[in-house]
Amino acid sequence: MRMLWIICSESIGEELMEKVLDVDGVEGYTVWRDVLGKDNKGNKTHWGDAVFPGLNWVFMIFGSNEMIDGLKERYRVFREEPYVKKAGIKAFIHDAEEVL
Repeated sequence: MRMLWIICSESIGEELMEKVLDVDGVEGYTVWRDVLGKDNKGNKTHWGDAVFPGLNWVFMIFGSNEMIDGLKERYRVFREEPYVKKAGIKAFIHDAEEVL
């Protein structure tokens, strides 16, 4: 089992769900809205205030290797859209083990 984290600007969160997550093979996921994010390299800091407007959404998805591989491919296509690059998006994968 693997876990996929996706962190993105709130401006593209719903579209990410529609185009990447709410597709065949994904049984469910967890979403945290209104997450603060600090970017020390570019201009994607989102503190939700007048100086750094906007917030982030964080998605946590667990699944089989095959399901996560399918998500990775849809994610790669989605992130290549110019408006998605401008808004900001990152993804990370690591192994996961369910505790029984």
